[in-house]
Amino acid sequence: MSEEKQNLPEGQSRVYVLFYSFFLIPLMITVFGVMFFIIVKFLTFENTDPNEYLTQIKIGSASKRWQSAYELSKILSDPGKVPVDNQFRDRMLAAYEQSLHDDAKVRMYLALAMGRTGDEHYGVSLMNGLQDESLANRIATVQSLGLLQYEPAIEKLIQLVKSSEAQEMRLAATVALGQIGNDSSTKVLRILLEDEEPNIRWDAAIALAKMGDDSGAEIIEGLLDRQYYKNFNEIDDWETEKAIMVAIQISSQLKDVRFADDLKVLAQNDPNMKIRDAALKTLEKVYNMELNNG
Repeated sequence: MSEEKQNLPEGQSRVYVLFYSFFLIPLMITVFGVMFFIIVKFLTFENTDPNEYLTQIKIGSASKRWQSAYELSKILSDPGKVPVDNQFRDRMLAAYEQSLHDDAKVRMYLALAMGRTGDEHYGVSLMNGLQDESLANRIATVQSLGLLQYEPAIEKLIQLVKSSEAQEMRLAATVALGQIGNDSSTKVLRILLEDEEPNIRWDAAIALAKMGDDSGAEIIEGLLDRQYYKNFNEIDDWETEKAIMVAIQISSQLKDVRFADDLKVLAQNDPNMKIRDAALKTLEKVYNMELNNG
């Protein structure tokens, strides 16, 4: 104890200790805590301005450019954050053209960013991107053309489905055709229902269902059956449940009594409660059926 405190009367010394213990020290801790929080907040602050990300893509370091392109593709997933002015569009297109000689990841994420805007203004540049050397970039371009529902791409997408040697590309093109939803792709999608690749068969059936075509209804029935996925060792539980949820959604768009029994099984017995709930709601709202649990 300091000499000053030793010289204080006992009562004042006690007050001195209480002052430090219950006021000054907690106050100092609070102040330092607030300062630490502000510093951390400042250091970890993430910019949410799409224009600033474009600036970083233009002038940033190699790692900063592709990370900024990635963040831009994420933020533009929110329609409320998509700039619609021509200046932003021009900057986006310029960045995409310049990325041709940059890290392939920059161009890939920029392609995805353009697709997520939902703005057909980027369609022509994305079509040019189908000539890229990088397969990953071409797949991202196909995905974006699907997101844009860019109908001028249909013929090229059909060619990719028919002739591409990469199954990933064929799958991406199949999904994109379904997203575009033009009747001109119905013929090729029906052919894909017999494809040797399961994922392509599934997505062709889903694409047709979105267009009101029940040609793939039998496949969708299979996707509503959890036991069906046991035929594919490469599909884990998470992928199985994701596929079942998609199938339930499609069964509500393509109302077909053939799906009712499978939906009942899911609603009553599936181990995943989200799947149970989704199946039950679909039965009640779409098929006007209620389960008898009595």
